[in-house]
Parts: sequence; C-alpha cells; structure tokens
Amino acid sequence: MKRKAFQTVAALTLLAVLVMALPPLALAEGSEPDPLRNPVVNFRGVIESQDEQTWVVSGVTVVLDERTVVLDQAGPAVEGATVQVLGTRQQDGSVLARVIKVLKPAVSPPRPVQFTAPIRDLPDEGLIGEWVIGEETVVVSDQTKILPDGVVPALGDIAHVAGFRTNDGKVDARMIQIRAPSAVEVEFVGPIQRFSDTEWVVRDVTVVIVESTVIEGTPEVGLLAEVKGFLQPDRTVMASHIRVREPAATVNIRGIIVSKSNDGLPAVWGIRPLVTTDVYPSVISVTVTANTIIDEEKGPADIGALVQVKAVPLSTAASVNGDVTLVARLIKVLRPPVNQEITFAGRIEEIHEDFWIVRGIRVLILDTTVIDGLEPAVGLTAVVTGILRTDRVVEASHIAVREALPDIWEFDGVIREKSETIPGEWVIAPDGTLPVLLTVWVTPWTVIQGPAEVGAHVHVVVLRSASGHLIALKISVLRNETD
Repeated sequence: MKRKAFQTVAALTLLAVLVMALPPLALAEGSEPDPLRNPVVNFRGVIESQDEQTWVVSGVTVVLDERTVVLDQAGPAVEGATVQVLGTRQQDGSVLARVIKVLKPAVSPPRPVQFTAPIRDLPDEGLIGEWVIGEETVVVSDQTKILPDGVVPALGDIAHVAGFRTNDGKVDARMIQIRAPSAVEVEFVGPIQRFSDTEWVVRDVTVVIVESTVIEGTPEVGLLAEVKGFLQPDRTVMASHIRVREPAATVNIRGIIVSKSNDGLPAVWGIRPLVTTDVYPSVISVTVTANTIIDEEKGPADIGALVQVKAVPLSTAASVNGDVTLVARLIKVLRPPVNQEITFAGRIEEIHEDFWIVRGIRVLILDTTVIDGLEPAVGLTAVVTGILRTDRVVEASHIAVREALPDIWEFDGVIREKSETIPGEWVIAPDGTLPVLLTVWVTPWTVIQGPAEVGAHVHVVVLRSASGHLIALKISVLRNETD
C-alpha cells in the first residue's frame, strides 16, 4: 500500500521517529542475491580488478560514486583483498555500492622493517628461534647476522633489528645489532601512575629522577608525561627531560563488561558498547589500573554489569598495528550484572516455541509474556522489555513487533551540536519544514570530508545499528554557515 502519509506533517513526524528507533534489516551473506527478489545486494568476494569508479569483485561489476563509503580498517582495498559489498542492483546487472568493507587484506610480499627496542625474551637454548624485542616477535635463523660477532645477548640489551614483516605479523630478522642498554636514549609517552621526588612510574616504566632532570609542568596522577632519558640495565629509565601535559580528550563509552584479563589490577576489561555496528568494535579493550576510580554504588563491576567508562586514549608507539590503547579513569556501574529490567530493540533472528533470538540475545517467552504489534516473523524488529538473567538471556515480559526499515540512510542537514570528543554524538537537523533533530554517533571510523563545524550544511550517510542508533559512515560538507 502506498504511503500517503508523506503528504501530511503528522505522518512525516512519525516516519522520523521510526527512523530513529528501528534497527536494520538482516543482511544475509552469500554469493550473488536474486535481483528479482530483493534489489538490496549484500555479498562478499575478492577484488579481481579495479579502476577509479568500477571494481570487479568475484565476477560482479561494482560501481562506486561520491557517496560510496569504503571501510578499510582491516587493510587496503586493493586487488586480492576480500571485501563485503552492500548496495543496490542496477538494471545492467551491476551493483551500485553504498558500503564496501575490507574483511581480509590481500596477501602481500614481506615488507622491510627496522626498529630498535629492548630484548624482552630469548630462546631457552641457543640463539635460533623466536625472540621478543619490544612488542615484536622476531624470528632468528641461521641466516640472521648478529653483531658484534661473538656477542652474547641478554635480557634488557638493546637490539636494532633489520628484516621483513611476514604475513603472520612476525619479523624475519636478517640482521640484529646488540648494544649496551645504558648508552641508548629512549623517548616515550604515557600516563603518570605514581610520582615522588626521586622516582615516577609512567606507563608501567620506572623513571628515575636525578639532579640534572629537567621537568616542565606539574606532575599529577592521570596526566601524560613525555619522557626522554637513558635505558638502564634494570630496564628503568634515567630521565634527562620530562614534559607534563594534559591527556587527550576523554572518550566516553556506555556498555556491558564481557571479559576481564584477571581479577586484580592492572587488567584489561572488554566492554561491549551499546552502540554496536560493523564499523564500531563489538568489544572495546580498556586498561584498568590501580588509579582508575571504580564507582560500585549501584552494584559490583562484574561481568555482565552495565557501566559508564571514561577513558583516555593513548597512542602506543610500540604497538605492532598502531591501535589506540584506552586507559580508564572512571568506571561507574549503571546496572548490576543480572536480575534487572531492561528494554532493547533488535532484529528477530530466530523464533521458537519458548524462546526467540533477538540481536543475538536469547529472549525467553513465558506464559505471562505479552506480544503485540505485527505478526512475529524473522527479519522484523522486536522491542523487548524483560528481566536480564545473564549477559545474553532475557525473560521477556513484553515484546512489541514492528516493521524493520533499511539499514543505510542518506540525508542532507545542518549540524546543530557536536561532541567534544570522538566517538561522540552529533545533533543534525535534516532539511525540510519539520523541526526534527537526529542524534548521530560519530566514530573514529567515520569519513569526514571538509570542516564539519556547527552550522555547516552536510550530506550524511548513516548506518542504523541493531540497537537503533544512527552511526555516521560519512559526513560531507556541502557548504559552511558563512558560505
């Protein structure tokens, strides 16, 4: 039935509310979908050839335009890479891509690599085998030249490595030069964990303060310290210069604790954010230290608890893949792990007599469960209210079944508000006569083209997450307020 509601203001308002509330349709994976059944195409394949606007992915012609979003966090979108394509089937049989996501990078030849770091681990016997140098696993063979000739490496020695990065992420060493640690100058940045007149602890490294140490700024736990100094045999650093500065903007995350690396501190906690999409990590790793404030007034910060996390992002120079490390400054329990009433929305994935699977969560259907709305069917949306029994099991008291809307949405509008940090929420007013404001999540993976300031007129491509949030894939500035 055609939607005459578009002719009325009231119906447009209702449509905007539905757009905000409903999660995406399911995207079935497979080869080539049947265009007669569903013009929406979602498939994965290998890039066989590509030019600026046309790619061939496993025999399918894929057309890119200015609105296509390419997500290449897993590796460059080049020939040989495995990708997932989301778009629409055209009359000529090609696919007009809206989102292309790299799932697996192309197998590439070994890349040359050089670095210098302390030796952290050596083989039990001899020199042949795997060494750990800094954060890298280094493979030493009988073809590796170790200098100076006859040197016996020891833990804490500084090694300069030249070799090749292999596809498994290790380094195939061709030359390793060993140096005494006391003669090597090092630089690093990290949070101040403890400090005194004679010794600081910065990013788990003991920094020795001597009379000649130059200190800029006033130390405070949680601030960042840029340290320059000399590595000592005991792996402490004798500081020559320290600059204290404010940390990067705080990152705020609301989600559920799903894992802990250990029971004590420091530890790495896995947080599953409530805003969950393919373009946002399903689980975010947060380092929790003895200096992290943990507010457990509403219950213990155990696995399954809903928490608000304030963390500081730290770029770790020693990281192999350049990931960002998040160090928690505050973790506040919003809801204890189990036996609490929650409401969530998601796609119905399975329907059984006594339980449904909604957004990956097992929803138990009881004799007292009230189900209203549309006739239940896989692919529709369910708004579930019930008691959380475990992290992934809910006893439903009420389920409202609704129609599902497409997951990719594009619109033009004006930025009304911006968060101070990314990830964060932006408020965008879509073009039109209705006073509608949309809350859009902007993540580190959002492609932003142009100075997207408050007042700018922008074109927005969003992905509606399983939880009903709008996640910005791309924001393009059409004109600024002063234009």
